[in-house]
Amino acid sequence: MNAPELYLPPAGKRAARPKINWTNEMIMILQEKYPFSFNKELAKELGVSWRSLVRKARDLGVDKEPAFLEKRREIITNMAVAKNHNCYTGIKGWAVPNSEGTRFKKGNISIMKIDPEVVEKVRLKRNQTIRRERIRISIGLPQKTKLRLVCF
Repeated sequence: MNAPELYLPPAGKRAARPKINWTNEMIMILQEKYPFSFNKELAKELGVSWRSLVRKARDLGVDKEPAFLEKRREIITNMAVAKNHNCYTGIKGWAVPNSEGTRFKKGNISIMKIDPEVVEKVRLKRNQTIRRERIRISIGLPQKTKLRLVCF
């Protein structure tokens, strides 16, 4: 008799997570507290992820109270400040990890700063595009670019 083979999911796919069995008690708590509670706190109380909580609330048609954000603006602001207190932005010498490959290298100068021919080509092309767009506007055709132009 052969031993059963071990099932491995296809490469690149993760195994399915166990399905949450929502009990009547959990649903009742969700319906009572969701309109007035923060999602992460309620999810922790129910033992589910906050994303699962939001999805179930949407399925049940439960919404936050209309003034939820306004009533809790100070609390939310303090939470945001506390969370961003240890943020790395603005610290001298800090860089995004593993970003060395896409960073500008010291000593590299833009070709626009050193080659006057390239600068002239770009200027001519830009002016030509503006001219075409102004003609399109003046005869009532829709624009093809997102340029904000005013016809004189």
